[in-house]
Order: sequence, then structure tokens, then C-alpha cells
Amino acid sequence: MKKFFAVVLVAMMSIGAFAQHEIGAVVGGLNGLSYKYWVNNNIALQADLAVGLTAAPTGAYYRGTDMIGGTFQWNHFDFMLNPSLLYHYDVASGLKLYSGVGVGIGLMQDGTFYDYVIGKFIANANVGIAYEIPSAPVVLALDFRPGYGLGFYNANSAHFSMFDWKLGFAVRYRL
Repeated sequence: MKKFFAVVLVAMMSIGAFAQHEIGAVVGGLNGLSYKYWVNNNIALQADLAVGLTAAPTGAYYRGTDMIGGTFQWNHFDFMLNPSLLYHYDVASGLKLYSGVGVGIGLMQDGTFYDYVIGKFIANANVGIAYEIPSAPVVLALDFRPGYGLGFYNANSAHFSMFDWKLGFAVRYRL
């Protein structure tokens, strides 16, 4: 185990002189932890591990794998990992616009039928604005993540497609 941690430490130190990390929290459509790794001045990898709500079919009736009835409501509690690849554009000192793509994987709990656990896969865009406070290593970010994906019910192997979107506000500390 000591060797494993030594290898991880050496790998982290050898990432490069530019490597910067941000860690913090995101609230809104997703509520949880937020991490950003800067590859260079413009490209970053961001990952959010969070909980939230998703619109998905409730009261649905299935024939095979096709939903033949039901409505979409915001009552599915979800737990999701959402990594994104982002490109940042400098607008002014400390202010950046960004856009990119990401995926979301996770689980949803049906708010109406609590015996259903639903797997979820989303492909999403990510657009937003970030501001680094000049007097402190704190970054404030606001982003919008529209996406389209699939949900899978475990009860009868049914699946459904969904449009999903998240609006999030993040506060991260730059290391």
C-alpha cells in the first residue's frame, strides 16, 4: 500500500509545472463536490459528483421496452458523476467564458414508485462563465448543462430517453 501511495505522489508531482487544481462545491440542479484540473491556460477537465432532480417518466406503462403511457415530472432523485472537457475563453482579467462537452452517469430513485432504481447515462454540453477573485484563490462559476440521455429501469428492463438539463453555481478554491 505504501508503494501505491508513493507512485501516486510521484505521478501527481510529475504532471507538470502548469498543473493547477480547483476543488469546491456546486449547488443548483446538481448539489455536491466539484473538481477542476487545468491542462493549460485554456483547457480544463471538470468533474462533479452530486445529487439532484431529473425529469423522467412517472406512472409509466410498458409493453416490452416501449413506454406507452405516463408523464414526465421532476421527481426523480439522482446521484450522478458528470465529467466534462472544457475550453475557456479569456474575456477580461479574471473573467472567462467556457464551453465543452461531458457525460453523466448515475442512478435515479423514482419519486413515485420507490421500488424502482433507474440507471442513467447522459451526453451533455456545458457552457458557462467563471470569475477568479483577484485578491483570493477563489473561483466562482455559473454553468448550464443541457443534455440528452437514456434511463434504464431495473424492474422490467425497460428504458426511456430523456432531455435533461442542469444549472449550477460552483465555488472552488484554486490550489
